[in-house]
Amino acid sequence: MSHPHPHSAPDLVLAPILIRIERNLARLRDSESLDYEFALSLNDDDSFYHTAAERAQRVRRSAIRDVDLHGWSVEPTPDNYGLAVTRGEYTVAVMFGKQVTDYVIGGRRSADSTAAARSAGRPT
Repeated sequence: MSHPHPHSAPDLVLAPILIRIERNLARLRDSESLDYEFALSLNDDDSFYHTAAERAQRVRRSAIRDVDLHGWSVEPTPDNYGLAVTRGEYTVAVMFGKQVTDYVIGGRRSADSTAAARSAGRPT
């Protein structure tokens, strides 16, 4: 493995990319209604997303919205619990969090029950 120091301009922008992706995911994590948040950010509705892989791509699209990736690629992790930010041999995973993971794995009903529990003050 080569030295983990930045070697190019795209390497230098990894931290700001991760911060912007994390901020977008935080907005989803903190949302009382993922449907509303997705509709607002992506101008679409839940009826287009039938599988966990499709829902993970929806989260990906929202997470990278307005983020200049500078050559880094972003794809859902194989387990659909986060996003893999990759360039060359380097990959950094950014996790979705419980509410977003529940949505990806189980659909809207799972995310709604997580949001309801959180708003009622119960641990999620």
